[in-house]
Amino acid sequence: MAAAQHGSDTDQTMDMPAHRAMFTGFVKVTEWSCVALAMTLALTVFAFAMGLGWWTGLIAWLVIGLAAGFLLGMGGAWWAFLGISTVLLAIGGAVTLGVMAFT
Repeated sequence: MAAAQHGSDTDQTMDMPAHRAMFTGFVKVTEWSCVALAMTLALTVFAFAMGLGWWTGLIAWLVIGLAAGFLLGMGGAWWAFLGISTVLLAIGGAVTLGVMAFT
């Protein structure tokens, strides 16, 4: 009896479209966070822990980002993030190599 009363009360007082929108946003943030964490982990493991170099780690970063973008159906903001972050990481790697060449 109490379960039926609780369910009917929730449906009457909760704004369900707003609840669904909030949950959808939560899922998107979780997807972005998990993929970004996997990309960062791959970059650092390949570049530093395995000693394969920055460029190998950057390729892993890009491959994971592309796969996630296509498989999870990420929107335009994801592609902008992936492109800009890859370019910035490539510039950082090139600058680091340039500085190391002079030392």
